Amino acid sequence: MTTSSACHVDVAILGGGASGALVAAHLLDRVDGAPSVALVEPRAVLARGAAYSTARGEHLLNVRAGGMSAFNADPTHFVAWLQRQRAHADAGAAALASRFMPRREYGAYLEALLESAPGAARLQRVAAMAAGITPVAAGYRIRLADGGHVDARMVVLAIGNLAAPLPLPLAGADALGVGQVVEAWDYEAVAAIDGDADVCIVGAGLSMVDALLTLHAGDHRGRITALSRNGLLPLAHAVAAPAAGDWTALLPLGVRGRLRALRDWARHEAAAGRPWQGVLDALRPHVQALWTAWPEAEQRRFLRHAVRQWDIHRHRIAPEAAAVVASLAAEGRFVLHAGRARALEVGPRPRILYRRREDGSDAVIDADVVVNATGMEKRITRARSPLLQDLLAQGLARPGPHGIGIDTGVDGALFDRDGRPLPGLWTLGALRAGSLWESIAMPELRGQALQVADAVHARLATPSR
Repeated sequence: MTTSSACHVDVAILGGGASGALVAAHLLDRVDGAPSVALVEPRAVLARGAAYSTARGEHLLNVRAGGMSAFNADPTHFVAWLQRQRAHADAGAAALASRFMPRREYGAYLEALLESAPGAARLQRVAAMAAGITPVAAGYRIRLADGGHVDARMVVLAIGNLAAPLPLPLAGADALGVGQVVEAWDYEAVAAIDGDADVCIVGAGLSMVDALLTLHAGDHRGRITALSRNGLLPLAHAVAAPAAGDWTALLPLGVRGRLRALRDWARHEAAAGRPWQGVLDALRPHVQALWTAWPEAEQRRFLRHAVRQWDIHRHRIAPEAAAVVASLAAEGRFVLHAGRARALEVGPRPRILYRRREDGSDAVIDADVVVNATGMEKRITRARSPLLQDLLAQGLARPGPHGIGIDTGVDGALFDRDGRPLPGLWTLGALRAGSLWESIAMPELRGQALQVADAVHARLATPSR
């Protein structure tokens, strides 16, 4: 693996996190005939991305190890890799498969997968940020933020999850003190928050849980307050087999009908002494089919009225993480408020102004540090990505349904502003969420990575292209 900022390759993968590493591993899965691949990623370590770049042991996978293989065809692959690591050499496969492993270990697994690919010698590492793409006669020229470029016959956008900004105006930004506003995905900055500081976390999803776990691991003594529009926390996993039932009965139903049916199904499971989580696990492989079965109006209704309820039930957390959150709340060390943030006032102590959900009254949270845990930016027009904004400006991409992600074909090919598929330009993961909804978890990523790699191989094998 070499480092270069001006090269010519068969395939350039823009983004070296989990999805980029998976595509590269599939492209390089052969010694003979592997294409030349450039992995364009500014981070020092590959295969990590936003989720797996944490070095913190308290940050756990939200899926048991048995469900985290990088390959659909080999569901035990991750567990088998764990067994080869010294720290787990004495653990049985069944025990490991049932555990929620630290995310840093999964990042190491993906990195090892990339490094051990049979055609890894055909991989070039480009340690830079992609800033734009220009079509050229032989394919595409990728402009890099450091002034260099990469020429490629084909391009895969694998930029992963982009952090959303704080959803409120910032009064007096020039007076903001160092460390007064911290990004939840800046894991070491969260860990460095003074133990006596009062902390306000904006957002109550998975990123908030990460921040709360890190503060707890550091024996934080100050007050911790979270603010979210709905005041709902992610729920915990349970030991449950997928519930028996006919998921296809949900297909013709709208949002209200599906919610009623799911509640009835969950009550049936509870009456039989089984966890409700089994209902969601039964739906898990079929979410894309359920999403695409809805007309646009029903999808909009879901996004307006039901998305948060879906998120807390679908994107669950490890039981040990949930136990920490519950313990901190019971001890009064953590409080969650429901309301809409209106502004952030800067001063010796930042002040969050918000409107309470229950009665619409105005309220204030004073803190020493504000943590932005609003999670992923879904709307591409608001994404803080020069590359995506360049694609939109050139008409090489257009927003996906409901403005979420970008518009793609069934194989991940980008559509231009007129709805035409662009030859030799694909994406996967979060950028396909508008079309597929469920598109960021490992079962979807590993399937899409193989699909994109197969499409690239097929195009490379076609002489006329």
